[in-house]
Amino acid sequence: MVNLTTESICIVSAARTPIGRFNGNLREVVATELAAAAIRGLIEKSRVDPTAVDTMNLGNVVHGGLGMAAAKAAAVKGGLPESVCARSIDSVCGSGLDAISLAVESLMVGSSRVAIAGGMESRSTAPYLLGPRFMRNVGDFSKGSLPKLKRAGAYRWSLDGGEAEQLKGLEIKDATTYDGLFCVPERKFMREYALQFVKEQGYSVETINEYAAESHRKAKEATESGDFVAETVACGDIMQDDLLPESKQQSILADSPDDPASVYNSSVPADNASVILLATASTANELGLQPMARVLGYGRVDCAAAEFLTAPVAAHNDLKEALAKAGKSSAFDLIEANEAFACQLPYFEEHFGDAEINVHGGAVALGHPLGAAGARLLTTLLHALQQRGKAHGLVTLCFGGGGAVAMAVERVT
Repeated sequence: MVNLTTESICIVSAARTPIGRFNGNLREVVATELAAAAIRGLIEKSRVDPTAVDTMNLGNVVHGGLGMAAAKAAAVKGGLPESVCARSIDSVCGSGLDAISLAVESLMVGSSRVAIAGGMESRSTAPYLLGPRFMRNVGDFSKGSLPKLKRAGAYRWSLDGGEAEQLKGLEIKDATTYDGLFCVPERKFMREYALQFVKEQGYSVETINEYAAESHRKAKEATESGDFVAETVACGDIMQDDLLPESKQQSILADSPDDPASVYNSSVPADNASVILLATASTANELGLQPMARVLGYGRVDCAAAEFLTAPVAAHNDLKEALAKAGKSSAFDLIEANEAFACQLPYFEEHFGDAEINVHGGAVALGHPLGAAGARLLTTLLHALQQRGKAHGLVTLCFGGGGAVAMAVERVT
């Protein structure tokens, strides 16, 4: 599926919170608070009147425990009016970019005039999920029976007697892993597909680690040189991304020297919110908003779960071909491609032509905030285009279960 814009859809501004590693510097900040911080920063950067925003789409994958209407809560906390049409989007890792694509569609058909879209994810605060029945016989409690509960508040419950025995028999799932990294139909984790991909491509661990090292190096250099400053807004007192120290990198390499999908060379769970302000060119002009880029088109491919690591190339190719047929620029100066695993990077280099890929590092170094990932990539791309004086860029990322999304943009000069 490819959709090219039929009128000028402008990106006015883009902002993101710092990226926190799992249980890192943002470990106590829930997703809605991350999103609220990003929205406040975006409003301040763009100088848009909050009452002008009529639509907000937020990607989010691990919903459990966020409360009712999480996107609306984030919108109101972020300073948007209660009249804003706010919705959550779940397309796994593609959620943030899907949310932006849906906002573009609403602008094209005229159902929206000004939209904020992006994603939010707090993998550090994701809950554990307590199964409704016992997995096995324990003491006085039979397998398959319901646990004994009592009310502990309006929406809270606690175990009622035999607590230790009941806990031994109850299934407890990690929401951030089960809802974000596990393909239920095939009963496989994404890591298993990555290991299969490495064997099929014949990449050595040494090669994969070289690409991972480049991601870590570029992210460190971008941080130290201030390349991320323009795109990042504070979340409380946190101003900077939570990178993996070099000493820890070397420790992981020493412990897992032969692992092609280790914590060193794979994206790790992360906390972040990233948002984009969009409007038609006519509306932006009417409101006195200065666009930074325009959306050329976007696309999505779906495939078998085992093929998800190659899907970003398919999404890139489909969008590139459609742009060329329409007489629009299909040569990309910069590409932000999500690094679910470093083993994708040599594959990307083989298929993305002359474009520079992930000039400031990627998810291997920065982390992977699931529902916010696509919006984070687009935010980084837009600012990198400005910093480097480049014209055209593309974002693409795979998603668990099989598929990828992509979006092409052109910088406004």
